[in-house]
Amino acid sequence: MFASKLRYRNGIVGRKLLSLHHLYSTQTCTYGICLDIDGVLIKGNQAIPRAKKALEFLSGENVLQKKIPFVVLSNGGGLTEAKKAESLTNMINFPISPKQLVLAHSPMRSLVSKYQDSLVLIVGGAGYSCAEAVIPNDIMRWEPTIWPYASIMQGSSETPEYDFSKQAIQAIMMFHDSRDWGRDMQIMLDVLQSKDGYIGTLIPEAEEILHQIPLYFANPDFVWSTEFPIPRFGQGAFRIAFARLFEEATGKKLKYELFGKPETPIYRYAESLLADQAYEICKRHTLPKHIYAVGDNPAADIAGANAHNWNSILVRTGVFQGKDNDVRFPADHVAQDVFEAVEYMFHKEEGR
Repeated sequence: MFASKLRYRNGIVGRKLLSLHHLYSTQTCTYGICLDIDGVLIKGNQAIPRAKKALEFLSGENVLQKKIPFVVLSNGGGLTEAKKAESLTNMINFPISPKQLVLAHSPMRSLVSKYQDSLVLIVGGAGYSCAEAVIPNDIMRWEPTIWPYASIMQGSSETPEYDFSKQAIQAIMMFHDSRDWGRDMQIMLDVLQSKDGYIGTLIPEAEEILHQIPLYFANPDFVWSTEFPIPRFGQGAFRIAFARLFEEATGKKLKYELFGKPETPIYRYAESLLADQAYEICKRHTLPKHIYAVGDNPAADIAGANAHNWNSILVRTGVFQGKDNDVRFPADHVAQDVFEAVEYMFHKEEGR
């Protein structure tokens, strides 16, 4: 049936109808789409088959020659949006702009003004222009015995050497996955147990209930998809393990603020970028009425999309490998891959 429609469109009547439809339909951006990265567009360092074709389709290479607002939305991080966009562009061989990219830590830009003049510990990536951001290697450089099981890894931040017993850390932000769980958990615990952020001190027991240094996690994902056939632990697994260690060490529940999917801040940030994309295409700065989300992780991508009233599409190219829909976090639709997902959205919205 679909093939017969295509043949009809290739005729004179079909071309005239398409011209008229193109004239009117492309002036409004009534729908848009957010695509997950790992397990949807790429796997490890390789593009997933038909990922480029899906992006080309969204960029106007479809039967209506219609551009559709889209952003790529990931719980990954560790890089700036500009560097991640460049990396994706090279892997997929399709231009991705930083203006179309949302990473797990992108909404954490809102913290910049709050901690602009504060000493902040960044775990798993570079900070967003925090004037005084340090990483675990800087603390190891200051006092190697803080983690006696490993030497200082290469790569310290471009900051002056601090005496962390005299200069207080006022917040911890985990932007990306830890490369050394044991070391980073130990250092984070030392900071959270310290008196006012001075490493090597211990907060009095009476004050523990009232005060904890602010802790922020960018990525809730328990697992994520790589080139390995079985999903690997993500930052969410680190957080769960660290919370248990913190409770065992202090007898208290760990307090933290969570960003990334399925949390609200990342969806609001993505919506603002979609509205910007709609303006570039249609010259109207309004949020598309219907937003679709394509993901491979039911607990993050689908749960988040459903919670924010987006149309969720689950693909089988990453974490999810089920035959039918996910039982715990069912999607509105299940597709084989991202191109099939994009086609489904297009046919549903355009009626063809």
